[in-house]
Parts: sequence; structure tokens; C-alpha cells
Amino acid sequence: MNATATNQYNISVEPAGPARVKVSIEVPAETIDSKLSSAVGMLKQQVQLPGFRKGKIPTHILEKRFGDSIKQEARNELIAEAWNQAREEHDLKPLGDPEPVGDPAELTLEIGKPLEFAVEVEVMPTFELPAFDSIELQKPIVEVTDEHIEEEVVRQTIRHGNLEDVEGGAEEGDSLIGPASVVLNDGEETFFKTEQTRISVPSADGSGQVLGVHIDDLGKLVTGAKVGDEIVITTTGPEEHELEEVRGSKVAITFNVVQSVRVKPLTNEELFKLFGLENEDALKEQLKLALELRRDQDQAAVLRKQAVDQISSLVEMELPEKTTAMQAERDLQRMRTELQSSGKLSLDEVEAEVAKARSGSAEQSKDRLKSFFILSKLAEHFHVSVGEHEVNARIAEIAMQNGMRPEEMRSRLAEQGQLSQIQMVVREDKAADQLVAACTVKDVPLNEWQAAQGIEGSAAPKKTKKKSSKKTSSKKKTKKKTTKKSTKKS
Repeated sequence: MNATATNQYNISVEPAGPARVKVSIEVPAETIDSKLSSAVGMLKQQVQLPGFRKGKIPTHILEKRFGDSIKQEARNELIAEAWNQAREEHDLKPLGDPEPVGDPAELTLEIGKPLEFAVEVEVMPTFELPAFDSIELQKPIVEVTDEHIEEEVVRQTIRHGNLEDVEGGAEEGDSLIGPASVVLNDGEETFFKTEQTRISVPSADGSGQVLGVHIDDLGKLVTGAKVGDEIVITTTGPEEHELEEVRGSKVAITFNVVQSVRVKPLTNEELFKLFGLENEDALKEQLKLALELRRDQDQAAVLRKQAVDQISSLVEMELPEKTTAMQAERDLQRMRTELQSSGKLSLDEVEAEVAKARSGSAEQSKDRLKSFFILSKLAEHFHVSVGEHEVNARIAEIAMQNGMRPEEMRSRLAEQGQLSQIQMVVREDKAADQLVAACTVKDVPLNEWQAAQGIEGSAAPKKTKKKSSKKTSSKKKTKKKTTKKSTKKS
């Protein structure tokens, strides 16, 4: 891209790597002179010095006393203005903050001289979307059966059950609660500390997550743990972690068990009374309607994923070589919001899935990033917009699926920094739905769909384990950071 002159700045943009550009900017001397003159003029009206009336301080005195700070502030303003102009002029869509080329401290303003500087930044990759009408999608057909309804009854009795303290060793489905601290690279200082975190106990040979990191042998480490136990977990920080300090670092977590709790499921009678229904038949009828709605949502999600995956296989694009912390956090927040929106997983199960993704491979992260770029492009192609009422409706939907009030869920999402992600997920879903509508959709039995996809599983409602755990409303959400293998001390 060639340089283009504007009324203020001379800007040129050139490739600097995959999905990365170098932006070179020259601030003309007259623009600098005008900015400094304006800054001095404003200072003259604001500053009072002994022996001078306000607004009558000689310019050379102001420059001598405040010259360095005036130039530094003016320089920062010019750089910010030039960068904003470069974004608009060249339609740049940055994925993170621009990185200076060279030492910014060496950039100084001088009367009568231009200022030249450059930055590099990763940007949204450019690519063309293929034709949609040749894409064929398969929609799995699933009927909600009595078995699905019975499984949902069990799930709801657990979900709304009552917590009881566990006196002996913890078992699958129990929760361990207590303080945790994190140390990096055998350092003496604590990197992160929380007075309240919670570990959901998986099966004895199962995996789980602690402070946001997936642990393959968590069941082995925590099964049988009791109040008073100390559990030490060590690992290497996942390369896809949001925090750059954690990536590749040696991580050690110390967790102390101060409480162990177990869910006592409600009886079916207690459950239908809780819902304000007359009998178990009315409960099952309500659950059938809810499962059919979830089934429809699952089918829509399946079609969206198929469509985006097929577009992804047809599109070649250069992905950024460097996955920034901001990109990693955005990717995982987006995944968290999508899982919460599905309604199939509890909040604990959502965090376990996010932990798996955080500890996944760089290739998996790149696949998700590519899908993000495709969905963003589709949203532009279909001119998708999202209203506030749509965001509120999605929040209310997530709240209902998790047994919370909408305002309580909004507060939790705000605490997690997810409110902006809700709007993004709604926008992407609408874009993907437009894509699906432009493709050919064929209804197929579930077993045929599974065979075509080469996967096991079902689009039907998820089966529920007989044991589970539930978080009390008084427990605070724990920040995610680190963890893995461990030894246990009694």
C-alpha cells in the first residue's frame, strides 16, 4: 500500500507478516508547531505564577518551566490522533494494541521539524467468502422420549437439591471448598491468592479443573480428601493461557480443604412442588417442552457449526503468528458464553470445558480463531446488527437455564467481563443462521448424521449422572489462573 497524504499526517501501511502490518507515520512540522503553540496557549490561561497576572505569563518562561511535560503530552496526543487516522484511512481492524517500532522514549518534538515513527499490529486477515448455495448440511432428527424426560427429572432433582456437609472422604460429585495460592517458577512471592475456591470432585480416574486449568488425574488427587487436608498441585502453565506470565511457567497451587459438601437430591414430589405444579405428570409435561426447545436449539447449533466448518475448509487465510493475551482471553470468553447459552451444562461444567480449551493445542486455538474471523466476515456480509433487547433476551435465557434471576445473571456476567461477549455471540449466531438459510439443509436420522460426522454422541438431551454438586449462592466466583499434577498431604 502506497503512502497517502492527508491534511495532518502522512501515512503508509505495508505487510509485516501473516495478518500483521507495519504503519509508518510522519507528522508534518507545521502540525507539530500548531499543537505545541496550542498547548502553550492553553497552559498560559490555566497557570498562575507569582509576579504575573493570569494569562500574561511570557511564553519563554512557560516553555522553560513546563517545556518537557508540554512536549511529552503533545507527542502522545499526536501519536494517538495519527493512529486513529491510520485505522480509519486504511480500514484497519486491529486485533490488539499497536506495538512501537523502536524506543518510544526517543521520540521527541522539536519546533520546525517533522516527527516520524512506526508501529506494527496484528489485524483481521483478508479473505473472500465462497458461494453458499453449493454447501449441503445435515440436520439430525431427534425425538424427545420418555427416557430423556426421566433423565431430565433426575438432573433437576440434583440441580435443585440441598447441600450437606461431608464428614468422611470426598466422593464423585462432591465439592471441596477452601483457600488456594499460586506460585510461579518456584518463586518466593505468591502470584495469585484466593480465600475461596472450589474443586468439583470427578470420578476416581476422571479429569477436572482447578483455577481454570484442566487436570487429567484430578480424580486420583482429590478422591477421599477430607476437611483439614492440604493438596499441592504442580504443572506447566498452558501455552494458550490468557495470562502471558503463566504460559510455559512452572506452576504450583496449594489448596486447603476447609469444607466438603454433597448434594442431597430432591424427591420428585419436592421437585414438582418447587416448580408450583400439581403432580409429577405436569412436571414431566413441562420438562418435555423444555427438552424439545433445547433439542431445537441443539439442531440450530449443529447446523451453524457444520456451515462454518465447511466455509472454513473452503477458505484460505493467513492467521496471526502471535496469539496475544487479549486474543486468548477473547477466544475463551466467547467459548464460555456459547456454552452457557446452550443450556446443557451447569456453570461448573462450563468452566471444566473452558479449562480443557485453555490447556488444548495451539492448532485447536487456531481453528477457533479462524472460525471467529469467518463469523465476523459473515456478520459484515449479511449486515447483521444486534439490539439491546436481543442481548437482554439472551441473558434472560441463560439465567433461566441456570436457575437464576436475569438481574443476578447480568451481574455475574458483568463480573466475569462477559457482557460484551453476549452481544458478539448473538451477532455471530445471527450471521451463522443467515449462512445456514443460504445453504441446502437435509433432514437425516441421528445415527446417519453421527456416521457422516464420524463422531459419537447425540443431539438429544444430555444424560445426567446420578451424583452431582451444586454451588451455594453465597460462594464467590474464583478467578481463573493455573495448575496440574499433585501430591496430597494429610
